[in-house]
Amino acid sequence: MKRQFAFLLCTLLLVAGGASYTFAAPKAAPAEDIKIVKVNDANFESEVLHSKKPVILDITSTSCPPCLIMIPTLIGIAKNYPDIKIATVGIDEPGIDKIKATLPIRAFPTFFMVRDGKIVNQLVGAVKEEELLAALQYTPSKKPAAKQKKVKNAKRNMVCKTPGQFNGLKNLVTISFVFGDYEIENVDIVTDVFVPPELSDKREQLMDHVRASGKGEVEPTMSGFRIHIDNNCRFMKAMDMKRTSTYGEMRAGLELQGFSCQ
Repeated sequence: MKRQFAFLLCTLLLVAGGASYTFAAPKAAPAEDIKIVKVNDANFESEVLHSKKPVILDITSTSCPPCLIMIPTLIGIAKNYPDIKIATVGIDEPGIDKIKATLPIRAFPTFFMVRDGKIVNQLVGAVKEEELLAALQYTPSKKPAAKQKKVKNAKRNMVCKTPGQFNGLKNLVTISFVFGDYEIENVDIVTDVFVPPELSDKREQLMDHVRASGKGEVEPTMSGFRIHIDNNCRFMKAMDMKRTSTYGEMRAGLELQGFSCQ
């Protein structure tokens, strides 16, 4: 029991800290073309190793708040720098055994910078666009791209969900958005953690460890406990999420990662 508890505790801390694993059913390709390539063992060589463009390879997990916060930044690079390829690997999805065995993946998100089939750099955690471009050793072309016209959004909300499971520890991740005229006005991430009956007497200890990580508010629920990250929490402010993605872009990006949105 002690060994199982320690194992699940480590897993839970990964969930809270943005280094977790979940299993989500693959979704149909999103309607909006955001120019991000989904990668698995079958297309890794053609899309990454043999790419004529430099590649930012994003290793992501659906239960990882920093991974979700990075989606608008990756969408922005894909839109504004067509000579860079953005590729993403969902660590919990099937068909990536060779990728996991080949790449030194220890946390999420991890970004591998690939040029001519070789990894030239890597970054871990939520980072800014300029850090990704610098790590890729990318210099924008001297000729500036045509400035895109700002498109006004209709004010609307969006809620996306995905279930997760890692051994005995299950969770449900819900991310909610409020879209204003030209930017994302509010982001709210809730992770419902289901504590198995055999560990119910350890729930308070598990919650204390999550609180100590500083990754959001924690409260008990009937089936376990809830981790809540909102606009005003220290973690969200520190992540400095880019907020210029549209409703359609954000929905397409999350559905690419296995979320169901409405």
